Amino acid sequence: MNEAFLSYLWKSRQLSPDLCTESGDALVILHPGEQNTDGGPDFFNARLRIGETVWAGNVEIHLRASHWFRHGHQFDHAYDNAILHVVYESDAPVYGPNGEPLQTLVVRDRFPLRIYDRYREMMENRQWIPCFNQLSTTPGNGFNLWAPALAVERLAGKSLAVKQQWERCRNDWEEALYLHLASTFGMKINSLPFELLAKSLPLRIVRKHLDSLFQLEALYFGQSGLLENGFGGGYPADLLNEYQYLRKKYDLKPIPGSTWKFLRLRPVNFPTLRISQWAGFIYNGRLDLLDILECSSARELAGALNAGASPYWDTHYVFGKASPFRKKLLGKDAVYLLMINGIVPFMFFHGLEKDQPVRRETALNILEQIPGEQNAQVGMWETAGMPVVNALQTQALIHLKKTYCDRKRCLDCRIGNFLLEKN
Repeated sequence: MNEAFLSYLWKSRQLSPDLCTESGDALVILHPGEQNTDGGPDFFNARLRIGETVWAGNVEIHLRASHWFRHGHQFDHAYDNAILHVVYESDAPVYGPNGEPLQTLVVRDRFPLRIYDRYREMMENRQWIPCFNQLSTTPGNGFNLWAPALAVERLAGKSLAVKQQWERCRNDWEEALYLHLASTFGMKINSLPFELLAKSLPLRIVRKHLDSLFQLEALYFGQSGLLENGFGGGYPADLLNEYQYLRKKYDLKPIPGSTWKFLRLRPVNFPTLRISQWAGFIYNGRLDLLDILECSSARELAGALNAGASPYWDTHYVFGKASPFRKKLLGKDAVYLLMINGIVPFMFFHGLEKDQPVRRETALNILEQIPGEQNAQVGMWETAGMPVVNALQTQALIHLKKTYCDRKRCLDCRIGNFLLEKN
């Protein structure tokens, strides 16, 4: 038994209907109040009928009544408005900061034991998620209704990182989006190298070369440190020559080429191709980056993110080593990941900062229009009996796993509540 479970019983009204206080007064819960996760009483603004009197105030919950004194509440005026002490065991009379006795409700044996048995089973479960074997018995529409709220929680968390980037850019929206997109362009493996690359080549320099894809590639490949090894003549040599001129002109300092990761990557995801595709993306868009935030659909975004590597890469994956001909376009899955991890979080943060609910709603709508990601975690959810269709659902499930399941917050989970309370 713990206080979290007692709070759940109180909040979800799972207590017996015929309650009475320790002093013998009948107790009716008109409203359990709003749960408080910060300091102070556990529930604010509860409404109770005790005897013939209706009370409004706060409720505190403890395993044992004596914990009131252990926590020092008798000296804390934050508890002046406490109207009820809910406990599992009463082992001491309790007085508020004003010295008046506090009404106490003892809930031991006043709730269905099957709920506690199920809760304990979840807490002791060592499977991938606590309800792994039971998930398929839950109604799918319950999660579907909750998914938008979970997705919003996840986007709010991602917004914190976007906000830090934006503040480091001195509230320059375009520079912040430039760095954020670059980081996303590197995908998970090369996210940091791509961000370092973009930081080493700020927009004020890039803007001067928007009319030349060759110069953009020279700048980006030169700054990446991947041109320093020398690859003989041809296109790499041309890039290096151009870069040496531009490097001196702008006093540039490249990042170490060793920063980039190639190991265990499919060739189509090599950073050499991604850098060329990034240069193509910048060139095609002429750097009207903030226009991306005006896109209202996934289809429109996909068009804005459409980019391919330059012709040299049709027959190469790395410098100096020829390969069979293949156009190196940014794949559909890569475009979707750029939307999910790049555009949508930035769009959501922009809507938060500018107080534009429509922009935040657009971000959620775009997620709903993107097919769900296919990865190991999503596969485990499907195995457990949770089919997914779109990226809003997969993002919601990723957040659910990390924030609820891994922390065993089953009492705060709608799925967990359903499984605890079902007959």
